[in-house]
Amino acid sequence: MAIEVTHPPARTAPGLEAVLERQWMPLVRLATLLVGDADSAPDIVQDCYEAVWRLRPDLGDPEHFVAYLRKAVVNRSRSRLRRLRTVRRFLAQARPPADAPPADDPMLLAERHRELLEHIDRLPTRQREVIVLRYYCEMSEVDAAAAIGVSVGTVKSSAHRALATLRGKMKDDSDEH
Repeated sequence: MAIEVTHPPARTAPGLEAVLERQWMPLVRLATLLVGDADSAPDIVQDCYEAVWRLRPDLGDPEHFVAYLRKAVVNRSRSRLRRLRTVRRFLAQARPPADAPPADDPMLLAERHRELLEHIDRLPTRQREVIVLRYYCEMSEVDAAAAIGVSVGTVKSSAHRALATLRGKMKDDSDEH
């Protein structure tokens, strides 16, 4: 035996459609002024209309109904503004500060470092030794000279030539990119 489900017939309040149609533009203007956005105002009013349509109110007092619609638009506008404030607050926190370095800086720096190491590897032996001891091991000229077994003057001149070569190579690499 099949059970038949019957729904009560949809009740259409007399004049509801006419009132909604007459109030559309005034309510859209109200929502526009409240939220400051002409694009979202019709959505706010439409949401109110859908809620009212589901209720199928009795239009015994059309003025009371219009006041109800206005109040609904005001409340939905407030809700929209609250959501927007929340979103803006979240975005402001998520946005990096204006003086923050670009996100790809570490990657670019690592790439430049790799290129520098490649150029150091191509230096003549003495220049490479001087650069490594002076700048990577942070030795003084005297300590670097003692480690290599050369004079301090040789360390100075080798470092000068190596740095000039590296500057030129790194400049050439940056011009190519």
